[in-house]
Amino acid sequence: MGLIDWTLLFIQISLLIFIIFSEILRKKQRNLFAIFVSATLLILVQGQAWWVFRQFETLKVTRLDVVINTFTLDNARTANYYYTICLLCFAFTVLLFRKLRWSKLKKTVSEVPKPRPSVAAYLFVGIWTMMMSGLLITQVGGLNSALTKPGQNVGGQTVFLLAIGIAKWPLILKIINRQKINIFDILLFSIAILITLFNSRFLTAFALLQLFVVINYCRKEISRKVIFLMIVPAIVIFFIFGLYRDFAYRFGTVGASEAASKFTSAVDEFSVLDWFYRDNVEGFTGVAGIINKQVRSGDFHYDFGVSEFVVFMDYIPNSIRNDPNGSFVGLSKYFEKTKPYSGSVVPSGFEQAFGHLGLSGMVIYSLFLGTLIPYFHYYARRYGLLRIVCLLLSVHLLNGVRASIFGSIMFFGVADLVMFGLYNLFLRRSSIKPVNAPKPADITPI
Repeated sequence: MGLIDWTLLFIQISLLIFIIFSEILRKKQRNLFAIFVSATLLILVQGQAWWVFRQFETLKVTRLDVVINTFTLDNARTANYYYTICLLCFAFTVLLFRKLRWSKLKKTVSEVPKPRPSVAAYLFVGIWTMMMSGLLITQVGGLNSALTKPGQNVGGQTVFLLAIGIAKWPLILKIINRQKINIFDILLFSIAILITLFNSRFLTAFALLQLFVVINYCRKEISRKVIFLMIVPAIVIFFIFGLYRDFAYRFGTVGASEAASKFTSAVDEFSVLDWFYRDNVEGFTGVAGIINKQVRSGDFHYDFGVSEFVVFMDYIPNSIRNDPNGSFVGLSKYFEKTKPYSGSVVPSGFEQAFGHLGLSGMVIYSLFLGTLIPYFHYYARRYGLLRIVCLLLSVHLLNGVRASIFGSIMFFGVADLVMFGLYNLFLRRSSIKPVNAPKPADITPI
């Protein structure tokens, strides 16, 4: 590795750290999205870039194979150069919009009173959650399999997993409406988190992040101390539970006891960083891999964004979508063929953007991501339906680093809105007599 490679990576890291701390050090109205997205980039992209360069230096090789991605040292250097351009564009956009004067926010609230959940509403959410949980557990092979083999990828489980998300809304909607919270709201949210954790670490993190976001923008602005403490649940979800997930059954082990025994026996030669960046992250290696494909393949083609529309195929149940005699198989194969590269398990937004339009696609994606951050921050502080939609969808800005923003919003975001709409519809039909919402006070730091 040369001095230029490390210098470019240092510039990227410095830009992200500057954005994070420039927001944290503000006395009020901190842009949480700027903090969280920058931190996600720092960990998933620049962190893996550092790890990749260290691998080349330590192993003394000119090519790496990371999961399905294969790339050379030159490919990694090119990816690093491209990311430097993208981070400059991203930082410029975020800082530019922060300096612009937004129109003065209205502090008035609609006089329409907010409904409060009745016993019927809680029963509906509770029964719905139990039914979807039972179907999900059955789909993954039963309770024992769900506990001892977490994180399985079983066809048809996603719809049940997303349906369980309805249990989040009693708590989240009460926070948005500034209503008194009770034990049932917390219990339902906790159940949703626990069940989701055993099936998807990222959906679990997004649900917790939604909670932090609505508290910050609708109740009280969370303090700097709380922002730093949010690292704790992230470590528990992605590292501690992630290690249990892998050691619980992927090495011929079954359950927590054998997982602990396996980890203890391998701890001397086991590296958490190697495990995390080799088996869990593709933010940098995916871009390096697609660059390698472009350099070495004579038939490489840009898809101009067409492959993004494959997300609409996910609306179709798995059994119907993959039926060899069905009419959707051909359409699924068409979208798959439009992809110029299939090297990542979960291709990052930047990798997909490169597949759409090369470096230009990555730059456009950076500008788009940087523009959405102040946009969501602005509308999260307003009132009305648009505010609620922004609050629900804003967490997918982070998923735009790990995956595609478009795909995340059109699938996970739409699913969230559908579950919210279903709960809100039942809430309004069965709610107890509402009371006028109190006039919200200005948000102040804790």
